[in-house]
Amino acid sequence: MTHVQIAGLVSAILGTIGTVILFLASYALQSFVGGVLGSEEVNKHNEDIRVNNANRIRFQRVGLAFLCGSFCVQAVAVFL
Repeated sequence: MTHVQIAGLVSAILGTIGTVILFLASYALQSFVGGVLGSEEVNKHNEDIRVNNANRIRFQRVGLAFLCGSFCVQAVAVFL
């Protein structure tokens, strides 16, 4: 395999992984329940939602990083 073919294959793999991660993490965050002043149960539930949203944001950033890496590898392949 040539360098261009290897770079294209790596780019495709990174792009696929990034797309799957972004699809699974989705772009929609969960909304919080209750008003400003909630009971302990509502506050606990809101804390769980905050943790879940933080995880989704992290996965979105990782997926986007894979996609950007895919584009960078493809850009390098153009100049090989």
